[in-house]
Amino acid sequence: MKVAVLISGLCHSKAPQTNVKRNIERIRRFFPSSDFFFATYTQFKDTFEENFPEEKCLFVDEPKIDYHPYSIDKQHWESNRYLETKQFIMRSPERTKWAGHHTKQHLIHSYLCDTIDIKQYDVIVRARFDTWIWDKADFSPFIKSTHTNQTINAFAATKWQKHFEDIREFDSKPGGRHHNWLLDQLIIYPSSFLDTSYVYKLHEEKRLHPAEMGWYQILSRPNGSKHKCWDGWVNHDKHILTKYFKG
Repeated sequence: MKVAVLISGLCHSKAPQTNVKRNIERIRRFFPSSDFFFATYTQFKDTFEENFPEEKCLFVDEPKIDYHPYSIDKQHWESNRYLETKQFIMRSPERTKWAGHHTKQHLIHSYLCDTIDIKQYDVIVRARFDTWIWDKADFSPFIKSTHTNQTINAFAATKWQKHFEDIREFDSKPGGRHHNWLLDQLIIYPSSFLDTSYVYKLHEEKRLHPAEMGWYQILSRPNGSKHKCWDGWVNHDKHILTKYFKG
């Protein structure tokens, strides 16, 4: 089984206890036999080359989003949580501005996929430059499950002060809160699941959903809504308690 780890997005770290180089070195520990690929925006070129002088990277201009992903017409909603999430986002002008970028992660991941021979890999692991993983996490059973059962395993520590060392499965079945919602701090999926042309089509038609809803829309929904969401083990480094940066 061949696994590719794709790291993309903003090449930065927001935690004073770490940095992008340490974050990536840590991710490598959990996927030691995998091939790594990177993509970031042109404004981070110097940062990437300073931290990873031996690595190749896809540098792209940051996409321009000419619609707000939380203002999609109701007829195109593909998540049972779209309305409540929209109301939460639009409650604050600062949050509304920040959330306008929430489809860029899907686009840059797709750009990176288009630059490699995806068909030679069985499983893809999607992560970010600010991804931090619990020291004793073990993803090998999930990679095997993804490959054997052709399903997606998605991770995020949603209650980061309480749930990091342990993982629990959310209800991803029809009607469950995570049925139309794919946790996105780290996603393990079969390489055949992503059709990048579909991502670009949704973007052009202003129907690409934001963040977790968008990952569900492009990875799980077209493949029979086959995914499991796991609370724990992974988070953005800005949401990690200091004790977890040791080791």
